[in-house]
Amino acid sequence: MNIDRLNINVAGIKSLGFSGDLSSLESLVGCKLPEVYVEFLNLSNGGHPEINCFELQGDTSGNNLFDVDYFYSIDNPQVENLRDVYVQWKHILGFNNFPIGRDGGGNQIYLDLESEISSVWLYLHDEDNKRLKISDNFTEFLDGLISNPDFI
Repeated sequence: MNIDRLNINVAGIKSLGFSGDLSSLESLVGCKLPEVYVEFLNLSNGGHPEINCFELQGDTSGNNLFDVDYFYSIDNPQVENLRDVYVQWKHILGFNNFPIGRDGGGNQIYLDLESEISSVWLYLHDEDNKRLKISDNFTEFLDGLISNPDFI
């Protein structure tokens, strides 16, 4: 997992990692967050990734790209807060699904916390609440992010 290559930033300034205690967030969610996701938060506490495009699992056409507009934060006031977003979306996504970011249209990117290795999904609120699998795990998701070919 090479987070530096994504250049996650807030208003052009590199996003710093979170070094606090996650126990209150995990208590709210009702389970431990995946270690790889916690490691991600320790390296980058929310923000906009410059390398941010992804395809859905099994789709290699390149015609159906989505983007991560930004990842949610633990405590950065310039980025939506993970606690607030979880409370807002838990009744829609399900209590065992944890929103980690959003695309430019407000569609939620979330972790499915029910499985031992949390898969990553996209909730399309503007397409009849469709749920589409992005990847089998968070590391695969991050490693699969690419530059937007329209901006090259």
